[in-house]
Amino acid sequence: MLSATGLYRDQFPNVIRLLAKAVKLAAEAEEADNPVRTNAQRITTQLLARGLSEVDARDAGQTRIFASASGQYGTGLDNAALATDSWQDQSDGDRKMAEMYLDRSQHAYGPDESKWGRAMEQVNLYAEHLKGTQGAVLARSSNLYGMLTTDDPFQYLGGISQAVRYLDGKAPELYISNLRGGGSGKVEGAARFLASELTTRNFHPGYIKNLMDEGYSGTLEIVDSLNNFTGWQNTAREIVRSDQWQSFADIYVKDKYLLGLDQWFEQHNPHAQAQAIERILEAARQGYWEASEADLKILKDRYQDLAQRYDVHSDNQAFTQYLNNGFGEQPQAQTEATASEMQSQTVEGMRLTKIEQLHSELSPQELAWLLILLAITGGIWRGLRSSTPLSHS
Repeated sequence: MLSATGLYRDQFPNVIRLLAKAVKLAAEAEEADNPVRTNAQRITTQLLARGLSEVDARDAGQTRIFASASGQYGTGLDNAALATDSWQDQSDGDRKMAEMYLDRSQHAYGPDESKWGRAMEQVNLYAEHLKGTQGAVLARSSNLYGMLTTDDPFQYLGGISQAVRYLDGKAPELYISNLRGGGSGKVEGAARFLASELTTRNFHPGYIKNLMDEGYSGTLEIVDSLNNFTGWQNTAREIVRSDQWQSFADIYVKDKYLLGLDQWFEQHNPHAQAQAIERILEAARQGYWEASEADLKILKDRYQDLAQRYDVHSDNQAFTQYLNNGFGEQPQAQTEATASEMQSQTVEGMRLTKIEQLHSELSPQELAWLLILLAITGGIWRGLRSSTPLSHS
């Protein structure tokens, strides 16, 4: 099975043509142990039972390349994986994302080029081919692009994981074909590859310092990485760990490396730090980050501070409700009570009776001498002012 991005579909039709021909040859090879042929015959038999012609059923059985519709790009998971307030629970989110992914990615590129880009009306052919998938592989050949630099990796490899979990009840194993550098490359588990990328990039003080040198664009890189990490969490949660969320909180909010990140964010883009905090707190709300109450308070307090001073707002109603847990009516009532108590204490400390008692202790003679002293002091002050030359600037 091959899942092609819209970009590859448009730029490399010659490669897709060769791959489709290779699948056809493998599906027709009469060999004792040929899973491609076995699966092609299985799909063909199912579609013949649904009333398809023999030619259409055979072509569908031999199809192994799928992508989005012509002129369309992406799977829709880039936004859906972040819309966590639109799910009743994680199971509901799994279903919605899987159905969206399968619907948008079902356009076939098989042996008959005249049928390229079509989606079958009788059945989601992509879903039928995905059933029983035990493993999925994504190739990485660039040192620049990793698993968190764009949303494509989780949209496609994560999308396959999400779809197979929905279809079979169990997610497949995910792998990265690491083709970086010289040699023949190696295949690594996706969880290990992601952890290595986090350690050498997102959690490395040298990498963060270089981002800080970029100012505003550096803040966007941090937000993008957290958005894409959230995408992996919600499509392929088997490869994401709670302690990795803890590291994001420790480094980008609690400033583990003492880089002055709060001041840097506020100087260049305070909304970016607020968005980063929202992603981390959402992981806690969903139960993916096992956060301490102390850490939750630090993150919520920081978000509230940014919200008040920089007019930060979130469209995620579930997050807003979670954020205000602990900042609601009860704390407000306590604050009002405290303010009322302070006001009462201040008024009591300025009682007029004390001033009246002070005045009552002065005799008429003492009061007269006090008035004379005030008059003399005022005359001296006026004399000094009149003898002082004006300064000019």
